[in-house]
Amino acid sequence: MKRSLIVLTLIAFLLVISIPADAQILWRGAKTMKKGSMICMAEWYYMNFTKKWDTASEEWKDLPSGTSSSKWGFETMFGYAITDQWEAHLHIPILFINSDDGATETSESGISDMYLKTRYAVIPWAKDKHGLTLTGALRFPTGDKDKGLGDGSTDFALGAILSTKWFGKSRGHLKANYWINGENEDKDKAGNELKIIIKYDYNFNPKFMGFASVTPYFQSEKEENGTAKVDSDKTRYTLTLGGCYKPKPGMFVRPKLGLPLGGKTGMNFSFKPMLDFWYVFSL
Repeated sequence: MKRSLIVLTLIAFLLVISIPADAQILWRGAKTMKKGSMICMAEWYYMNFTKKWDTASEEWKDLPSGTSSSKWGFETMFGYAITDQWEAHLHIPILFINSDDGATETSESGISDMYLKTRYAVIPWAKDKHGLTLTGALRFPTGDKDKGLGDGSTDFALGAILSTKWFGKSRGHLKANYWINGENEDKDKAGNELKIIIKYDYNFNPKFMGFASVTPYFQSEKEENGTAKVDSDKTRYTLTLGGCYKPKPGMFVRPKLGLPLGGKTGMNFSFKPMLDFWYVFSL
C-alpha cells in the first residue's frame, strides 16, 4: 500500500509540473498479458480538417472555399509479455497526408516516426481489482520531416494507466502521458505534449462493451532555430464514443468516433472515425 501511494503521488506531481506527435502509448487498460503472450494491434483513423484557428479573433473559422486538408493512416503495434507484469512493444505508424491550398494539391505517404514502448504493472490488475501500469516510449526520426511524416527528432515519453475494478457493469480509467520532443538537425523542436484520458466502460454482455472518454491535450510552443514560435501552443478537447466486440477469446474489434469539444491553434477536424483490431496470442 505504501509503495502504491508513493507511485500515485509521483504521477500526480508529474501532471502538475508538465508543460503542454502524440503517439499511442496509452492503448489498452492497466491489465498486462501473461508471460510469453504476444499481441498484434492496428488502428485505422481518418481526419478531415474543416476548421482553422484565427489568432486575431480567437475563434475557429471554416477553411477557405476550394481548400482542403486531410490525414489518415494506420497505427500498428506488435508486443510481447516478458513477464506477467512487463511488456515490450514496437509501433510502426503509417501515414497518408492530402492537402489543397486552392492552387496546388499535394499528397504524401509513408512510414512515420517509429517507436519502442514498454509497460510495467506496478499494481497488477486481476479480476475485480484495481490496476496501475506505467509506460515509457522512445521514438525515432524514421519519418521524412520534409514530407510532413515526422519531425526529425528523437523523443521520449512517460505515462501511467489507472484502471478501477468493476462496479457492477461499470469501470473507470484514468490515463496520462507526457512526450518530451527533442531538437532536430535544423534546431527546430516540436512542443512537448501532455495527454490525459478519462474513460468510462459499460459491460452490456460478455461479448460487447461500450465506452466513452474525454481527452484533454496540450502542446507547448514550438521552436524554430532555437527560438519559440509565438502562438504555436495547442490545446484540444475531444469526446470519443465507441464499443468493444469480442468475437472469440483473444480477439477485440473496437469501432470509435472522435468529436472535437474545443481548443485553440492550428486546424481541427469535424469528426474522426477509428477502427481498432487487436489479437492476443496466449502461449
